[in-house]
Amino acid sequence: DDIPIIESKQISSGINFSNNGWLLSLDGYYKTVNGITSQSQGFQNQYEFVKSKGSYKATGVDILFRKQIKPVNIWISYAYMNNHYTFDELENESFPSNYDINHTVNFGTSYTNNNFKAAVGFNWHSGRPITVPIEDAPIVNQNINYASTNAVNLKDFMRLDISTQYDFKISNKMKGKAGVSVWNLLDKENQVNTFYRVKNEAINQVLQRSLGITPNVSLRVYF
Repeated sequence: DDIPIIESKQISSGINFSNNGWLLSLDGYYKTVNGITSQSQGFQNQYEFVKSKGSYKATGVDILFRKQIKPVNIWISYAYMNNHYTFDELENESFPSNYDINHTVNFGTSYTNNNFKAAVGFNWHSGRPITVPIEDAPIVNQNINYASTNAVNLKDFMRLDISTQYDFKISNKMKGKAGVSVWNLLDKENQVNTFYRVKNEAINQVLQRSLGITPNVSLRVYF
């Protein structure tokens, strides 16, 4: 009775075109989900410990372009999404979902030549929504005085990755695979989340960032 069964309805339509190594894909959708609970949505604001039932509506478009010219494969995709909550017990109007990332762009290219492979990937998306305290009166009765829910966005996210891999033969019964990759090649300090707490009667902001430049080296032997 307290936690309802989640029910969803979705309508989507798309078109795909493929010719001479080209691929174009376009999809649109509209989705409604009823029966979600505020506890399951990862709130870290005034609703963090509130128990409420609600719903969300999501509208989106996904576009993909891909071109294959052996030994190179290139693709770019774009996604738009508008995702809003409705919790009647929390607010009178709908507000952006915690996962309402409006714009996302992904670009990638890969190269394959015999036993050698290389790939480059670029990821960008607009910042996720957050709830911030009211600047003029951030604390009321020793509690955080929040502004409108999810009305502010984090900075845009951007990451460039690169990887290489080489397959080689050790013997008739053994082979190896060596790889080198660099995650976040540009060493971009991406904000992934932020929330607020009261400490010593003052507002304390906790800002979470993704990893900076991160190299990886791997060696695998098969026998």
